[in-house]
Amino acid sequence: MFKSTASANLLPTSGSSSPTFRHHHPVAKILKSRPARTVFLAYVGFCALFTLKHILTYQPKSEPIVYKHYELQRTYDADEPYSMVSNLSSSVIFSKMFTFSTPDITDNIQPFFIRSTLAPQPDEITLATFIPQDQLSELASLVERFPGPISAVLHIEHPSDLNNANSAMNPIKSLHTMRASNPKLRQQVDIHLITTPPTHRQTPILQQSNLHRNLARFFARTDFVLMLDSDGSLPMTNVAKSFADHPQWMEKLRTGNVFVLPGFNVSNTPVVNGQDQGEDSTGSTPPAPLTSANLPTDKASLLQHVHDGQVVLSEKTWKRTIRNVDYNTWTKQTHLSAIQNYDPYFSPSVVIRRDKMLWCPERFGNNHAACMFELYLSGADFWVLPNDFTINAGVRPDLEIPEREKTINTRLYQKFHEESCLKHARAFYAAGEWDSDRARHCRISCQK
Repeated sequence: MFKSTASANLLPTSGSSSPTFRHHHPVAKILKSRPARTVFLAYVGFCALFTLKHILTYQPKSEPIVYKHYELQRTYDADEPYSMVSNLSSSVIFSKMFTFSTPDITDNIQPFFIRSTLAPQPDEITLATFIPQDQLSELASLVERFPGPISAVLHIEHPSDLNNANSAMNPIKSLHTMRASNPKLRQQVDIHLITTPPTHRQTPILQQSNLHRNLARFFARTDFVLMLDSDGSLPMTNVAKSFADHPQWMEKLRTGNVFVLPGFNVSNTPVVNGQDQGEDSTGSTPPAPLTSANLPTDKASLLQHVHDGQVVLSEKTWKRTIRNVDYNTWTKQTHLSAIQNYDPYFSPSVVIRRDKMLWCPERFGNNHAACMFELYLSGADFWVLPNDFTINAGVRPDLEIPEREKTINTRLYQKFHEESCLKHARAFYAAGEWDSDRARHCRISCQK
């Protein structure tokens, strides 16, 4: 049969691609309307202007956000007159403070085992140090040389001596006897006691001196501390008076700077004009070695004793070959002098703020230089005091450090340099302060 196709050609196609279908689709009608095209053009124009604005205002480094008017407020028990921290046990607090010490050590810390009778003022300078149990007599020397408050840590290695009141070696009995006969000890000195637990008495590792330094500083009752190492050194000048006479120094101290006291040692072999002990070219006899009773107490006398060979620059504190401090420059110095080309092994006696300063790393047994290096990398400037100094009379024998511990500390400290650089560099960069003046010490030192 014959089939006609004319009727089929007259029917509209059902495909979605048909021009007739696209033309009459509701969405197509809306898109072709004048309001839709107006909205589309406005959106494109807004995007172009928004992009142009960001391109013109782009800065390669963003400034850190500073909340100038923000004050920390308690979010718990705001109406109570006490802090919830005061309800924490000392074991919990010390375990958080001294993370590198075992609970056996932190549980045997007794803050303010003996408290001074006079309460110091907040703006005074506290001498922070630690005293071994066999060197209690140094407390009497300290109170004679230092007129301000003293925060001292006493470490008892053999607690069995505490229970034996009849023992001649009992350190607590000796301490109470000294306080009873010396009013300055009663008025000035706070004693914080540490007792070595039985599990640590046979270990060859020495006492954690950096732990002692942190404790003495933490429990000082003033805003500023003089960190004096426990090697027999004595402050020979009134440091507090020097700061009182120079208010601008105190402002630098409040802003987080470090003030260095030169360190000297009494020489047992006097040298006169470069010659060894004995008669010099003029036939005169060199002066006798100094004792603790006649140490120089002013810069002029000190320089004369150095000239006579009775006092020498402390190798532990300063080295003539290191450009941290130039002794010849210090002899003529009358104002503060900034330390240049800092050396990581620099370990002087310093005056710092008690708070808002980094603490000594406790991983080292007795490495004071690690404390100073952390402070330097954090941005603190080191200023040499022109007229204040310390002297070690040499009455205490040198500390015997086992070779094993020397090796451990040497390897740890070498890695500590790199670790500290990375830590502080990352902190400055995260805060947007890498290019700031505060980070210049970290930039210079870490490039090495």
